[in-house]
Amino acid sequence: MRRILAGLLVLAGLAACGSRTDVTYQSTTRADADTLLVYVGPGDYREILQYAVDHLLPQPAKVQLADAPTNAGQKVEAGDADLVFDQEGPAFEAGRAAFPSLNVVAKVNVIPYALYSSKWKDVTETQSWVNAGIVEDEVHGESLPHGSKVVLPGDDEGFARGLYLLQSAKLVRLDRPFGGTAPMDLSITEANVKDSLRHLSLLGLHSDVHLREVYQQYDAIVLNPRQAATLGLNPAKDALAVEPGPGNPWAHVLVAPSRLAGDPRVLALAHALESPELAEFLKTRYPGANLPATP
Repeated sequence: MRRILAGLLVLAGLAACGSRTDVTYQSTTRADADTLLVYVGPGDYREILQYAVDHLLPQPAKVQLADAPTNAGQKVEAGDADLVFDQEGPAFEAGRAAFPSLNVVAKVNVIPYALYSSKWKDVTETQSWVNAGIVEDEVHGESLPHGSKVVLPGDDEGFARGLYLLQSAKLVRLDRPFGGTAPMDLSITEANVKDSLRHLSLLGLHSDVHLREVYQQYDAIVLNPRQAATLGLNPAKDALAVEPGPGNPWAHVLVAPSRLAGDPRVLALAHALESPELAEFLKTRYPGANLPATP
């Protein structure tokens, strides 16, 4: 196997939807003492939180949303706001030492990576071979063959997620299971591949400028949903394999300070964000491209 170091472009989030309940935007001055002030990220962060507040909380719900500043964690710990929903789990954990009172109270959703191919239809076990070098290709059927060249995101996180995705599809075997949250789990490399069950060659994506050419040239490629969308691909219909949501360490997380432990308003919001109703919203609003993080 070989890896070419590279970067991966992450595209912007989706636009937010409108409000129908008692929700205030932008202002960081509390409406009253009973109102939860929540810092929220852009795009799907806001849209998901908005849906939970509008449809899944007991009414009347007093929740005030404000755009998350760069120092959201510091402000929440200082008491200037109550909660923050603007990060994936690893990003929160990386900065947690600076904010010891903050804790994850809900694991909400996952923007999944998926494996696509312009040449092959599935990852069913096969005896077909390509790119052998010493013998001619021998292909029977349309399953991803042994010897395939697979392109993964070149950044450390994307490459790690790509490897876990290949393991979930039974294409490689790693030295650890999916779901670990330690730094060593979140930054695995080819050195962690114990066995390439499909004898794959792994390549790092150098640039997405020629993404369509890469997609068409190589046997398969790991993409995030927004990259896939630029190629007209839908993870629910077109992917050979999709990263799982439940147990995914890269879930988007709702964070609260320890002073609000047991607060019924926080518990209600956390429950709403992990509910089957929220999972159904994700399924409908972002088919295959935004998964619930809980079973």
